Formats: sequence, C-alpha cells, structure tokens
Amino acid sequence: MKIGEFSEMFRLTPETVRFYINKGLLVPASRNERYAFSAQDVEDMELLQKLKRLRFSLSEIHRIVSLKRLSNFDSTDELNDYVSILKKQKKVLTRERGRLQETIAEIEREIAGAAGKHTGQAKRASGVPLAFLPYLACPHCQKGLSIKGCSIEKDQIVSGSLFCACGYQSGIQNGIVLGERGEVSIYDGPDLERNCYRMMSPGLITLMKKNYRWMLERLEKCGTKGKLVLEDFVNDYCFCHANFEAMDPSALYVITDKFPEIVAMYKNLIDKMNLEHQVLYIAAASHLLPLRDGCVDIYIDLATNEYAMFQQGYAMDALSRYFHERSSAVGIFWHFEDRCESLAELRRQYPDAFDRNFDLACFREYLGRCWQDVADFDYLGFVTDSGEEDSFSYHVVGEKLNLNSYFVRGFLPEGAV
Repeated sequence: MKIGEFSEMFRLTPETVRFYINKGLLVPASRNERYAFSAQDVEDMELLQKLKRLRFSLSEIHRIVSLKRLSNFDSTDELNDYVSILKKQKKVLTRERGRLQETIAEIEREIAGAAGKHTGQAKRASGVPLAFLPYLACPHCQKGLSIKGCSIEKDQIVSGSLFCACGYQSGIQNGIVLGERGEVSIYDGPDLERNCYRMMSPGLITLMKKNYRWMLERLEKCGTKGKLVLEDFVNDYCFCHANFEAMDPSALYVITDKFPEIVAMYKNLIDKMNLEHQVLYIAAASHLLPLRDGCVDIYIDLATNEYAMFQQGYAMDALSRYFHERSSAVGIFWHFEDRCESLAELRRQYPDAFDRNFDLACFREYLGRCWQDVADFDYLGFVTDSGEEDSFSYHVVGEKLNLNSYFVRGFLPEGAV
C-alpha cells in the first residue's frame, strides 16, 4: 500500500504520516525509496489513533507501541505494564475532569453574570442636566435659548423644545438635544454595530488601551474638577464611554456626534453604567452645536483623522469657536510613512479626504500654530495589521500605522483655520 492510499484510509495528510514515521511510531517497509505499508502498519496506526483518543502524549504512545512490538502483550508482565499505564492515565484524566467541571461551573457563573449585567439596577435619570442650561446658546446668533414644553425628571430635562428669537429651533428627545446635522459625505455613515471596535486586531486594541491610559494621566494633570469637557465625533471611538469610571464625576461632560442614532447608542450604554457623571448629549454638526462660544475647557480628540476623511482640515477647525485661551486638548493622531500604499488606498476609498490627513509633520505644525503650549507629543507605537476591513479598511497589512498622543494648552484663535 502506498503512502497516499494509507493516508486516505486514516484521513491524514501524507505529511502527518511522514511525521509519525520520523518519530518511530510507524515503521513501514521501504522499496525503491518509497514506503510500502502492510497490514501490520495498519494495525499500528489504529492503535496510535486509539491512544490519541485516550489523551496519551506522543512519547507515551511511543512507549506503549514499543511494548506491543516487543512482546505483543504475550506475557503477563508486559500486559500488566500496559494496564498500569492505562490506570495512571485514568487518574490523570479523572483529576482533569474535576478541574474541567470546576471551570465549567465558573463559566456558567460568568454567563449568568454577563446575561444579568445592568438588569435589576435602577437606571439613572437620563436627560439634559439643568446644570448645562447656562451653556446652551443659539449656534447662529449666540443668544440664549428659550425652553418650552419640557418634561423634567430629577433635575434633568427628558423632552422639550429649544428655540431662539432668530428662528433657530431644536428639540430634546429622550434626553438628547437634537440640532442641525449639516451636510454628510456620501462616504460617511453611522457605525451602529461598533465594527470599528469589534474588528480591531489585538495589537491595535493594545495600542488604544495604552493611549487611553496616557490620556487619563494628562486629564488628571490638567485637572477636570468643575470643568466642561467635550468629546465630539464619537462615531468611531468614544473615550468617555470606555473610561468614565476612571474620570472625575465633578466635571461636566458633553458628548456629541452628527448622527442621532450614534449619540442615542452611547447614551444608552453610558446610562446602563449608572454613574453619577453629568452628561449632555448633542446630535448636531460640530460647527452647529447649540453651545455658548468659548465654553469648552477641555477637548477630547479621538477623531482628527476621521474628520479629515470627509472634510478639508482637522476636527479642531470645526470646534474652534467653543475653545478659549485657557482651554486644553488631549487626543491622538494616526500617521503613515510617506508614499506608502496605504495612503494611495485611502485616496481611492475616500477621494474627498484632506490630502494632509495622516501627515505627522503637518499636524504637529498645526498644533504649534493653534496652541500656546504643546506640552506633550509622544509616540506610542505602531501596528502592521489593524484588523478586519471595518477597522482601518485602507491600511495595507505589513505597513506601519503609527500612533502619537498629544496634550496641548492655551488655544490661539488666530492660528485656527
């Protein structure tokens, strides 16, 4: 019998059969430099597969096969040796079964805990906290907004209408301020499946976690007590959602995106955390947020690159009106090496993208022009595989996708575009 026929009989590859031969587990005859398998080899292979099912290691299998070859278990002593080996394996498997049962029980407890997470908890009152009323203003004329038809629960406005004498109107639905969405690129859309997270490679997740810790340290450094903290463009990433439990509950947080369904999704996820943080949720275009100009003390920026995929500039351009001379910003910037294939693929997928997106030197110059102090600008590392398509679809595997984290202070409005 040739190796191909023998392999097919046992549903193995010829390479696996050769591996067993090299280990001495099979000893077929060799004719004209080709193996010829006999009935004895078939019997040896059947024994080998049975012992594998009994969870013996290859070295243990080799010992048993050798015992059988030498004696065929004809004598009582060799048979007793075989029985002794089987009994020893039974003890090993019995102990393993006990550990497996404990592990299964722990998994069942984990399933029950995960399935019941957030259920049975009193969901916190979820609306527009009254503490934010002084910060609301018409995005067109900056006059204060009037409120009518409001439903208020526990110091939070759940529903109602906001309007200005100039004609601007917005609503509050399910605790979310709904403003003007503005124009949306045909290449843009809401990521309700959170694929940007789910499709990340382990290496990219590790790099993002490293960045989160870096940013939390800078937020603590600049102090957030009593300050208004804005995170915009949460369609791809939401730093606050991932880190609220480590963030100062005395600050006022504003979370925004142009897609109402994205804001609603993160609001629901954060509400389930049942934290004490005061959060204002706004669904509106970045330059049309119904906020008072110059009210933002700290800007959390995870979306500079995302913004530049659809606009000719950086995210701060759209938000500059809300900063003041003592504002700070903490964020990230992804970048590629010059003239790499990923940049060409980016232009192919997003033809309207800012041509200096992912250009590190350009972004550093921009920060230096717009902020008095670039306090920290640290390189955190790179990945060569960012994950499945919905994460960084234009990233060519093998090329470096680099990450820098930055912390800046003192906004210079004359430097903004």
